[in-house]
Amino acid sequence: MKRLSVITFFVFVLMMCLPLALMAQTTHLKFTQDGDFGSVSFSPDPNTSASLNVSRNSNGGNTATASINFSTSSFDSTAQTLTFTTIIGAIPNTDLSGSGTQSLTFNFSTSDLDPSNSTAQTCVLDLNALTFTCQPAAAGTISVTFTANKGVSNSLLISQESVVGTTTTRFHQRADTSTANVSGTIFGTSVSAGNGQIGLNHSSTLEFIKN
Repeated sequence: MKRLSVITFFVFVLMMCLPLALMAQTTHLKFTQDGDFGSVSFSPDPNTSASLNVSRNSNGGNTATASINFSTSSFDSTAQTLTFTTIIGAIPNTDLSGSGTQSLTFNFSTSDLDPSNSTAQTCVLDLNALTFTCQPAAAGTISVTFTANKGVSNSLLISQESVVGTTTTRFHQRADTSTANVSGTIFGTSVSAGNGQIGLNHSSTLEFIKN
């Protein structure tokens, strides 16, 4: 059964007022995603939520690439600090193998990120001191397989925007999708879930802005 889902989801996490000196330089990344993609959301523990979305990019006459959008947010055990990790960027097309209609395998290392066209950072919000500090995200690997289980097929139109400190992530997806089983490891965490998605993007866009 095929249905049209139109979802507009705006997430406001945190907007902090920072001195203008810290906002002078802007990073702007944008990717047009076409073709095979896989995604999954999961919770490694009760205090943590995470999501992964990977896709082939539009060639546009250039060397074919893919892109990753990975994020986590977690509270510490005392609920005094909130930690965000964001990894967005261009990666080799060869990190993806298989088909978005049946089975798609993703093998990735943070060393695969194009340093001129990516971001990988971990930021910590101290809820007592009201400080917000960021540093490069830890190195690691992902190895997962998305296998279509034909549970539900959708034609999707999704618009998402999230704001964390001085960073904004926008994701506009138009795709044909199917539910998928997902298995493997994501930065050392074993993942086995039936709530993944696999499919084909149609000129979807992923955008990251840091002021």
